[in-house]
Amino acid sequence: MSEFELRPAAPPDAEVTPPPHPVPPVPPAYPQPYPPTYPQPYPPPPYVVQPPVNTYAILAAIFAFVVFPPLGIYFGYKAREQIAQTGERGIELAKVGIVGGWIITGLQAAFLVVWCGFFLTFFTTFATQAGR
Repeated sequence: MSEFELRPAAPPDAEVTPPPHPVPPVPPAYPQPYPPTYPQPYPPPPYVVQPPVNTYAILAAIFAFVVFPPLGIYFGYKAREQIAQTGERGIELAKVGIVGGWIITGLQAAFLVVWCGFFLTFFTTFATQAGR
């Protein structure tokens, strides 16, 4: 009989012979535990709860660059006052709102002056050309 032919089942009380080749061991169901850890020389640092970020500081940064820069300036100054009183975080955001608000407000004011100059130039040019 070859190795791949079907054999009749042995009766239940018959002795079972071991297979002709060795059977590989079954791997464990769970991984082996890690090596033991050694005690640390110092305890871990305690968890420190951070104070919240000031809402006006967040609004200052957003308004300075996205919505309306003068409101970013206002919210930045309000945030600095509140942060000094309450100890909240966000002083960097408040400064970004103030500086960015002033820069963008200055750029918008310069643009408005240049635009009005062009408008007045074109208006006076067309007014004098129409009178001829």
